[in-house]
Amino acid sequence: MDQDLIRMLDRMKQNCKVEEETHCDCPICEDKGYTFQIDKDGYEVAIPCKCLSKKQSIEKMNRSGLTEVFKQKTINSFKTDKKWQIEAKYKAKQYIENFLENRSSGLILTGQPGSGKTHLGIAAMLELINNNVGCVYKEYLTMITDLKQTSMDETDYIRELEKYTNPPVLFLDDFLKGEPTQADLKHIYKVINTRYLKGMPMIISTEKSIKEILNWDEAIGSRLIEMSQGNVIEFPRDCSNNYRLRNIIGA
Repeated sequence: MDQDLIRMLDRMKQNCKVEEETHCDCPICEDKGYTFQIDKDGYEVAIPCKCLSKKQSIEKMNRSGLTEVFKQKTINSFKTDKKWQIEAKYKAKQYIENFLENRSSGLILTGQPGSGKTHLGIAAMLELINNNVGCVYKEYLTMITDLKQTSMDETDYIRELEKYTNPPVLFLDDFLKGEPTQADLKHIYKVINTRYLKGMPMIISTEKSIKEILNWDEAIGSRLIEMSQGNVIEFPRDCSNNYRLRNIIGA
């Protein structure tokens, strides 16, 4: 082959190599997630790169079920204009810190609609995801609807049920919204009891009080309380605390 052609091909290969290296987010592992080293016995072993944890967190975020708007609901963006908001934010931070130590506790946020229960629940969830904890967000009514629609086919039902029983942490938003029926109870119990037996925590937001949940079904309520390990944030019931009404009532 002509030597000039060979040299030209070599230059093209080098240019391609430089271009590939330029587009790597991590120059250490070239976006592989691992580097390879020779151990003391002469074997090549894979070593997790420092970028791997961040990549895994991003992947978990993408699988969390959160919309882009919800991803902005962080701890820092939670407003603390009132004393009860300061206390709620402090308790949420405590929950996050304690969870990262034992990874088994749940969280219940209960009280006034529009007071920020969902915001704080998502904020806690985002902190857990940033610490590489797998979390999934689901609206309670969506869960119930999906489980009911698949209940006539055992295979489909099990597959749907696993969406709620398998995530390391499940955030169930607006728990018991509306008028839950006895048929609803069957599906709810399956989800909560399975997670209870597996020791897999939940984050729950609800307008119902703890007493109301227990009165509706003691078996479900007592499991949620035990799973929360004392992490209950109560939002005061007063329409002036509903931020959605602030322009109407001057809250």
